[in-house]
Amino acid sequence: MRRKSVGALLSALVFPGAGQYYLGRRTRALLFLAPAVVAAILYFNFALDEANTVADQLLSGKMAADPAAIEAQLASAPTPIGVTLAEIVFVLCYVGSIAEALVVKPRE
Repeated sequence: MRRKSVGALLSALVFPGAGQYYLGRRTRALLFLAPAVVAAILYFNFALDEANTVADQLLSGKMAADPAAIEAQLASAPTPIGVTLAEIVFVLCYVGSIAEALVVKPRE
């Protein structure tokens, strides 16, 4: 398997920037890794807050332990613009990291 293919697979299956690190492109790896980590932290922090809210409502008896009620509660909650931007940044880093590993010619 070619090194570029391995790099693309690492970026796809491990985390954005892992393929660039494998290929020896440390600076580019950080350019993909840093924003992806920040975006992932923001997104998972929001998801954890939502899960805690639902769990608190279930434990206090304010919400029935019904999957449809839980889904309705989660669907009605507005998503902050920062979380939406974090999703977009992560997807761009993910796709860009894979494409960069496949397309950019390595230094010989």
